[in-house]
Amino acid sequence: MSRRQIIASFFETIGATELMLGLRGRAAFPWLPVLTFHRIRANDGRPYLFDECVVDSTPAEFDRQIATVKRYFTPVGMSDLLHYADGGDLPRNPILVSFDDGYLDNYDTALPILRKHRVKAMFFIATSYITERRVFWWDRINYLVKQTRRAEIQLGYPQWSRFDTSDEAARQVTIRAILRWVKTIFALDLPRLLEELARATEVPWTDDLDRALANEHLMGWDHVRALRAAGMEVQSHTRAHRVLQTLTDAQLVGELRGSRDDLERELDEPVEAISYPVGHRVADREHIRKALREAGYKLGFTNATGTNQLGRKFDCYDVNRIGVESGTPEALFRAMLAVPRLFG
Repeated sequence: MSRRQIIASFFETIGATELMLGLRGRAAFPWLPVLTFHRIRANDGRPYLFDECVVDSTPAEFDRQIATVKRYFTPVGMSDLLHYADGGDLPRNPILVSFDDGYLDNYDTALPILRKHRVKAMFFIATSYITERRVFWWDRINYLVKQTRRAEIQLGYPQWSRFDTSDEAARQVTIRAILRWVKTIFALDLPRLLEELARATEVPWTDDLDRALANEHLMGWDHVRALRAAGMEVQSHTRAHRVLQTLTDAQLVGELRGSRDDLERELDEPVEAISYPVGHRVADREHIRKALREAGYKLGFTNATGTNQLGRKFDCYDVNRIGVESGTPEALFRAMLAVPRLFG
Protein backbone atom coordinates (compact mmCIF):
# COMPACT_ATOMS: atom_id res chain seq x y z
CA MET A 1 0.00 0.00 0.00
CA SER A 2 1.40 3.38 -1.01
CA ARG A 3 1.85 6.28 1.40
CA ARG A 4 -0.98 8.12 -0.37
CA GLN A 5 -3.31 5.16 0.15
CA ILE A 6 -2.38 4.86 3.83
CA ILE A 7 -3.10 8.54 4.47
CA ALA A 8 -6.32 8.40 2.43
CA SER A 9 -7.47 5.35 4.40
CA PHE A 10 -6.75 7.17 7.67
CA PHE A 11 -8.69 10.24 6.50
CA GLU A 12 -11.63 8.02 5.57
CA THR A 13 -11.54 6.19 8.91
CA ILE A 14 -11.62 9.36 11.03
CA GLY A 15 -14.31 10.97 8.85
CA ALA A 16 -12.10 13.74 7.49
CA THR A 17 -12.78 12.83 3.85
CA GLU A 18 -16.55 12.87 4.32
CA LEU A 19 -16.29 16.18 6.16
CA MET A 20 -14.28 17.79 3.35
CA LEU A 21 -16.55 16.40 0.65
CA GLY A 22 -19.57 17.67 2.56
CA LEU A 23 -18.03 21.12 2.87
CA ARG A 24 -17.23 21.12 -0.83
CA GLY A 25 -20.87 20.39 -1.54
CA ARG A 26 -21.98 23.44 0.45
CA ALA A 27 -19.21 25.99 -0.07
CA ALA A 28 -17.20 27.39 -2.96
CA PHE A 29 -13.77 25.73 -3.06
CA PRO A 30 -11.12 27.12 -5.44
CA TRP A 31 -10.43 23.93 -7.41
CA LEU A 32 -11.58 22.39 -10.65
CA PRO A 33 -10.75 18.67 -10.80
CA VAL A 34 -10.87 17.04 -14.25
CA LEU A 35 -10.92 13.24 -14.11
CA THR A 36 -9.42 11.13 -16.90
CA PHE A 37 -10.59 7.63 -17.78
CA HIS A 38 -9.75 5.42 -20.76
CA ARG A 39 -11.33 1.98 -20.37
CA ILE A 40 -13.97 0.58 -18.01
CA ARG A 41 -13.54 -3.17 -18.01
CA ALA A 42 -14.31 -6.06 -15.68
CA ASN A 43 -11.58 -8.60 -14.98
CA ASP A 44 -12.98 -11.83 -16.40
CA GLY A 45 -9.96 -13.90 -15.42
CA ARG A 46 -8.77 -14.46 -18.99
CA PRO A 47 -5.34 -13.31 -20.18
CA TYR A 48 -5.59 -9.71 -21.35
CA LEU A 49 -3.64 -9.25 -24.57
CA PHE A 50 -3.80 -5.45 -24.72
CA ASP A 51 -2.52 -2.58 -22.58
CA GLU A 52 -3.56 -2.98 -18.93
CA CYS A 53 -2.48 0.58 -18.14
CA VAL A 54 -5.49 2.07 -19.92
CA VAL A 55 -7.99 -0.01 -17.92
CA ASP A 56 -8.87 2.47 -15.19
CA SER A 57 -11.89 1.00 -13.40
CA THR A 58 -14.21 -1.95 -13.30
CA PRO A 59 -17.89 -1.23 -13.97
CA ALA A 60 -18.66 -1.50 -10.24
CA GLU A 61 -15.81 0.86 -9.33
CA PHE A 62 -16.86 3.36 -11.99
CA ASP A 63 -20.45 3.26 -10.75
CA ARG A 64 -19.28 4.15 -7.23
CA GLN A 65 -16.94 6.84 -8.54
CA ILE A 66 -19.61 8.56 -10.61
CA ALA A 67 -22.06 8.31 -7.69
CA THR A 68 -19.50 10.23 -5.60
CA VAL A 69 -19.09 12.81 -8.36
CA LYS A 70 -22.85 13.32 -8.57
CA ARG A 71 -23.36 13.48 -4.80
CA TYR A 72 -20.81 16.19 -4.07
CA PHE A 73 -20.05 18.07 -7.31
CA THR A 74 -21.52 20.01 -10.20
CA PRO A 75 -20.43 18.40 -13.49
CA VAL A 76 -19.49 21.01 -16.11
CA GLY A 77 -18.81 21.00 -19.84
CA MET A 78 -17.40 22.99 -22.73
CA SER A 79 -19.69 26.00 -22.45
CA ASP A 80 -18.89 26.37 -18.74
CA LEU A 81 -15.13 26.21 -19.34
CA LEU A 82 -15.21 28.62 -22.25
CA HIS A 83 -17.31 31.01 -20.17
CA TYR A 84 -14.74 30.77 -17.37
CA ALA A 85 -11.87 31.28 -19.83
CA ASP A 86 -13.57 34.50 -20.96
CA GLY A 87 -13.64 35.79 -17.38
CA GLY A 88 -16.95 34.38 -16.19
CA ASP A 89 -17.69 32.18 -13.19
CA LEU A 90 -18.01 28.42 -12.95
CA PRO A 91 -20.85 26.75 -11.03
CA ARG A 92 -20.15 26.02 -7.39
CA ASN A 93 -17.91 23.00 -6.80
CA PRO A 94 -17.33 22.14 -10.48
CA ILE A 95 -15.90 18.91 -11.87
CA LEU A 96 -15.34 17.53 -15.36
CA VAL A 97 -15.34 13.82 -16.21
CA SER A 98 -13.39 12.92 -19.35
CA PHE A 99 -12.49 9.86 -21.43
CA ASP A 100 -9.61 9.49 -23.87
CA ASP A 101 -9.15 7.38 -27.01
CA GLY A 102 -12.48 5.89 -28.12
CA TYR A 103 -12.86 2.40 -26.66
CA LEU A 104 -16.17 0.60 -27.19
CA ASP A 105 -16.68 0.11 -23.45
CA ASN A 106 -17.06 3.90 -23.20
CA TYR A 107 -20.37 3.41 -25.00
CA ASP A 108 -21.36 -0.05 -23.77
CA THR A 109 -20.40 0.32 -20.11
CA ALA A 110 -19.57 3.91 -19.15
CA LEU A 111 -22.47 5.63 -20.91
CA PRO A 112 -25.26 3.71 -19.09
CA ILE A 113 -23.61 4.49 -15.73
CA LEU A 114 -23.20 8.17 -16.61
CA ARG A 115 -26.84 8.37 -17.69
CA LYS A 116 -27.97 6.53 -14.53
CA HIS A 117 -26.37 9.21 -12.38
CA ARG A 118 -27.15 12.06 -14.80
CA VAL A 119 -23.50 13.04 -15.14
CA LYS A 120 -22.23 14.56 -18.37
CA ALA A 121 -18.75 13.58 -19.61
CA MET A 122 -16.40 14.68 -22.37
CA PHE A 123 -15.04 12.03 -24.75
CA PHE A 124 -11.81 12.75 -26.65
CA ILE A 125 -11.58 10.61 -29.80
CA ALA A 126 -8.51 9.54 -31.82
CA THR A 127 -10.32 9.68 -35.13
CA SER A 128 -8.22 7.73 -37.64
CA TYR A 129 -8.61 4.49 -35.66
CA ILE A 130 -12.39 4.89 -35.61
CA THR A 131 -12.53 5.52 -39.35
CA GLU A 132 -9.92 3.00 -40.53
CA ARG A 133 -10.87 0.27 -38.00
CA ARG A 134 -7.36 -0.20 -36.66
CA VAL A 135 -6.22 -1.13 -33.16
CA PHE A 136 -4.48 1.60 -31.18
CA TRP A 137 -0.70 1.36 -31.51
CA TRP A 138 -0.10 0.72 -27.80
CA ASP A 139 -2.55 -2.18 -27.83
CA ARG A 140 -0.95 -3.61 -30.96
CA ILE A 141 2.50 -3.48 -29.34
CA ASN A 142 1.15 -5.26 -26.25
CA TYR A 143 -0.60 -7.89 -28.36
CA LEU A 144 2.47 -8.73 -30.45
CA VAL A 145 4.90 -8.95 -27.52
CA LYS A 146 2.51 -10.86 -25.28
CA GLN A 147 1.72 -13.37 -28.02
CA THR A 148 5.27 -14.13 -29.14
CA ARG A 149 6.71 -17.58 -28.51
CA ARG A 150 10.24 -16.38 -28.99
CA ALA A 151 12.48 -16.03 -25.92
CA GLU A 152 14.20 -13.06 -27.53
CA ILE A 153 13.35 -10.61 -30.30
CA GLN A 154 15.60 -8.33 -32.34
CA LEU A 155 14.51 -5.07 -33.92
CA GLY A 156 16.41 -3.17 -36.60
CA TYR A 157 14.32 0.01 -36.40
CA PRO A 158 14.43 2.68 -35.02
CA GLN A 159 17.74 1.31 -33.78
CA TRP A 160 19.17 -2.17 -33.59
CA SER A 161 18.01 -3.66 -30.30
CA ARG A 162 17.67 -7.04 -28.62
CA PHE A 163 14.85 -7.65 -26.13
CA ASP A 164 14.20 -10.46 -23.67
CA THR A 165 10.74 -12.00 -24.07
CA SER A 166 11.40 -15.23 -22.18
CA ASP A 167 8.76 -14.70 -19.48
CA GLU A 168 5.94 -12.35 -18.50
CA ALA A 169 8.12 -9.97 -16.48
CA ALA A 170 10.65 -9.67 -19.32
CA ARG A 171 7.88 -9.05 -21.85
CA GLN A 172 6.51 -6.21 -19.71
CA VAL A 173 9.94 -4.57 -19.66
CA THR A 174 10.13 -4.94 -23.45
CA ILE A 175 6.67 -3.46 -23.94
CA ARG A 176 7.53 -0.42 -21.82
CA ALA A 177 10.75 0.14 -23.77
CA ILE A 178 9.00 0.04 -27.14
CA LEU A 179 6.16 2.26 -25.94
CA ARG A 180 8.80 4.73 -24.76
CA TRP A 181 10.23 4.84 -28.29
CA VAL A 182 6.86 5.82 -29.73
CA LYS A 183 6.34 8.48 -27.08
CA THR A 184 9.76 10.11 -27.34
CA ILE A 185 11.47 9.60 -30.75
CA PHE A 186 11.02 12.58 -33.04
CA ALA A 187 9.44 11.88 -36.46
CA LEU A 188 9.29 8.13 -35.78
CA ASP A 189 7.96 6.03 -38.68
CA LEU A 190 5.34 4.25 -36.58
CA PRO A 191 3.97 1.91 -39.29
CA ARG A 192 7.51 0.75 -39.99
CA LEU A 193 8.14 0.05 -36.31
CA LEU A 194 4.89 -1.93 -35.99
CA GLU A 195 5.70 -3.99 -39.08
CA GLU A 196 9.21 -4.62 -37.75
CA LEU A 197 7.77 -5.75 -34.42
CA ALA A 198 5.36 -8.20 -36.09
CA ARG A 199 8.26 -9.67 -38.06
CA ALA A 200 10.48 -9.96 -34.99
CA THR A 201 7.82 -11.55 -32.77
CA GLU A 202 6.65 -13.90 -35.54
CA VAL A 203 3.07 -13.20 -34.51
CA PRO A 204 0.70 -13.11 -37.51
CA TRP A 205 -0.83 -9.67 -38.09
CA THR A 206 -3.18 -9.00 -40.99
CA ASP A 207 -5.59 -6.26 -42.00
CA ASP A 208 -8.46 -8.63 -41.29
CA LEU A 209 -7.20 -9.31 -37.76
CA ASP A 210 -6.65 -5.58 -37.19
CA ARG A 211 -10.20 -4.85 -38.29
CA ALA A 212 -11.71 -7.66 -36.23
CA LEU A 213 -9.92 -6.56 -33.05
CA ALA A 214 -10.86 -2.94 -33.68
CA ASN A 215 -14.51 -3.89 -34.11
CA GLU A 216 -14.35 -5.78 -30.82
CA HIS A 217 -12.68 -3.03 -28.79
CA LEU A 218 -13.21 0.37 -30.46
CA MET A 219 -16.28 2.48 -31.05
CA GLY A 220 -17.53 3.20 -34.55
CA TRP A 221 -18.88 6.54 -35.69
CA ASP A 222 -22.45 5.44 -34.91
CA HIS A 223 -21.38 4.93 -31.28
CA VAL A 224 -19.68 8.33 -31.19
CA ARG A 225 -22.78 10.02 -32.56
CA ALA A 226 -24.90 8.12 -30.02
CA LEU A 227 -22.72 9.50 -27.21
CA ARG A 228 -23.42 13.00 -28.47
CA ALA A 229 -27.13 12.30 -28.83
CA ALA A 230 -27.16 11.10 -25.20
CA GLY A 231 -25.93 14.53 -24.06
CA MET A 232 -22.22 13.72 -23.82
CA GLU A 233 -19.60 15.97 -25.39
CA VAL A 234 -17.18 14.75 -28.06
CA GLN A 235 -13.86 16.46 -28.76
CA SER A 236 -10.48 15.73 -30.34
CA HIS A 237 -7.66 13.41 -29.30
CA THR A 238 -5.82 13.94 -32.62
CA ARG A 239 -6.01 11.51 -35.51
CA ALA A 240 -3.31 8.90 -34.82
CA HIS A 241 -2.62 9.55 -31.11
CA ARG A 242 0.95 10.69 -31.67
CA VAL A 243 2.71 12.72 -28.98
CA LEU A 244 2.64 16.30 -30.27
CA GLN A 245 6.22 17.01 -29.21
CA THR A 246 7.49 14.21 -31.48
CA LEU A 247 5.88 15.48 -34.71
CA THR A 248 7.21 17.56 -37.57
CA ASP A 249 5.35 20.79 -38.31
CA ALA A 250 3.50 19.15 -41.22
CA GLN A 251 2.55 16.12 -39.12
CA LEU A 252 1.37 18.40 -36.31
CA VAL A 253 -0.96 20.30 -38.63
CA GLY A 254 -2.31 17.04 -40.03
CA GLU A 255 -3.04 15.61 -36.59
CA LEU A 256 -4.70 18.74 -35.23
CA ARG A 257 -6.69 19.91 -38.22
CA GLY A 258 -7.40 16.43 -39.51
CA SER A 259 -8.98 15.23 -36.29
CA ARG A 260 -11.10 18.35 -35.99
CA ASP A 261 -12.25 17.98 -39.60
CA ASP A 262 -13.12 14.31 -39.01
CA LEU A 263 -15.22 15.07 -35.95
CA GLU A 264 -17.00 18.07 -37.44
CA ARG A 265 -17.85 16.07 -40.56
CA GLU A 266 -19.28 13.19 -38.51
CA LEU A 267 -21.01 15.25 -35.81
CA ASP A 268 -21.99 18.32 -37.83
CA GLU A 269 -21.02 20.71 -35.03
CA PRO A 270 -17.95 22.74 -34.01
CA VAL A 271 -15.09 20.99 -32.19
CA GLU A 272 -13.03 23.32 -30.01
CA ALA A 273 -11.17 21.20 -27.44
CA ILE A 274 -8.40 18.64 -27.56
CA SER A 275 -6.70 16.36 -25.07
CA TYR A 276 -3.04 15.77 -25.81
CA PRO A 277 -2.00 12.17 -26.47
CA VAL A 278 0.02 10.94 -23.46
CA GLY A 279 -0.94 14.26 -21.87
CA HIS A 280 2.35 16.19 -21.88
CA ARG A 281 2.15 19.91 -21.19
CA VAL A 282 2.71 22.30 -24.09
CA ALA A 283 3.31 25.43 -22.00
CA ASP A 284 6.91 25.70 -23.24
CA ARG A 285 6.19 24.75 -26.87
CA GLU A 286 5.07 27.91 -28.62
CA HIS A 287 5.00 26.25 -32.05
CA ILE A 288 2.48 23.70 -30.72
CA ARG A 289 0.36 26.40 -29.08
CA LYS A 290 0.40 28.36 -32.35
CA ALA A 291 -0.66 25.24 -34.26
CA LEU A 292 -3.50 24.66 -31.77
CA ARG A 293 -4.76 28.22 -32.24
CA GLU A 294 -4.53 28.01 -36.02
CA ALA A 295 -6.35 24.66 -36.02
CA GLY A 296 -9.28 26.27 -34.18
CA TYR A 297 -8.89 24.81 -30.69
CA LYS A 298 -9.86 26.95 -27.72
CA LEU A 299 -9.04 24.45 -24.94
CA GLY A 300 -6.23 21.92 -24.53
CA PHE A 301 -6.10 19.26 -21.78
CA THR A 302 -2.99 17.66 -20.29
CA ASN A 303 -3.09 14.51 -18.13
CA ALA A 304 -1.81 13.32 -14.75
CA THR A 305 -0.88 16.92 -13.99
CA GLY A 306 -3.11 17.57 -10.99
CA THR A 307 -6.08 19.82 -10.37
CA ASN A 308 -6.80 23.38 -11.54
CA GLN A 309 -6.73 26.16 -8.96
CA LEU A 310 -9.43 28.68 -9.72
CA GLY A 311 -8.84 32.39 -9.39
CA ARG A 312 -5.44 32.22 -11.07
CA LYS A 313 -4.69 33.13 -14.67
CA PHE A 314 -6.31 30.37 -16.73
CA ASP A 315 -4.13 28.90 -19.46
CA CYS A 316 -6.59 27.52 -22.01
CA TYR A 317 -3.95 25.19 -23.47
CA ASP A 318 -2.77 23.81 -20.14
CA VAL A 319 -5.88 22.46 -18.42
CA ASN A 320 -4.79 19.94 -15.77
CA ARG A 321 -6.37 16.52 -15.35
CA ILE A 322 -6.22 13.83 -12.68
CA GLY A 323 -5.60 10.33 -14.02
CA VAL A 324 -7.71 7.59 -12.44
CA GLU A 325 -5.67 4.39 -12.24
CA SER A 326 -6.77 0.79 -12.17
CA GLY A 327 -7.39 -0.51 -8.67
CA THR A 328 -7.68 2.94 -7.09
CA PRO A 329 -9.18 2.25 -3.64
CA GLU A 330 -12.46 4.03 -2.94
CA ALA A 331 -10.89 5.86 0.01
CA LEU A 332 -8.15 7.25 -2.23
CA PHE A 333 -10.58 8.26 -4.98
CA ARG A 334 -12.71 10.15 -2.47
CA ALA A 335 -9.62 11.78 -0.95
CA MET A 336 -8.45 12.85 -4.43
CA LEU A 337 -11.67 14.77 -4.81
CA ALA A 338 -11.92 16.03 -1.23
CA VAL A 339 -8.37 17.42 -1.04
CA PRO A 340 -7.02 17.43 -4.61
CA ARG A 341 -3.99 19.53 -3.73
CA LEU A 342 -2.83 16.75 -1.43
CA PHE A 343 -3.99 13.58 -3.19
CA GLY A 344 -4.65 14.58 -6.82
